[in-house]
Amino acid sequence: MKIIQEFIDKGLIKKDDYIDFSQIRSVLEKSHRSIRSAKLLMDDDRDNSYQLAYEAMLLAGRALVFSFGFRPRATGSHKIVVDFSKKILGKEIATLVFKFNKMRKKRHYLIYGSGLSISEVDSKNAISSAVKFLKEVENFINDKNL
Repeated sequence: MKIIQEFIDKGLIKKDDYIDFSQIRSVLEKSHRSIRSAKLLMDDDRDNSYQLAYEAMLLAGRALVFSFGFRPRATGSHKIVVDFSKKILGKEIATLVFKFNKMRKKRHYLIYGSGLSISEVDSKNAISSAVKFLKEVENFINDKNL
């Protein structure tokens, strides 16, 4: 697949012969748990709720990369996963991937910056986006492996 070859040629992903479907399912289940936790924290801790929603999207994206038998390199892996998701899932879910990337940047600032807090609307939207993205990735992986 030409898209994957571009990521290989740039050194962004590497083959991992030890990834199997049970590991992919495990990562997807962890994504579901992150969404459940994000929902639970919504009223008490919106910053962490937002971060967990982002983590759910990241895990789903990593599962997508894994489903092709690859692993993103360690440096810049979050951005690699976003870019890989965009290329593989295509224009049908471009808005979701755009939100994923926006959440990546905001989460980065939450961790490394100061003075940013997440609104209730931002947190709810992040959870909603994570739920939709996870569903899209699961559908893609299931269709790919039928």
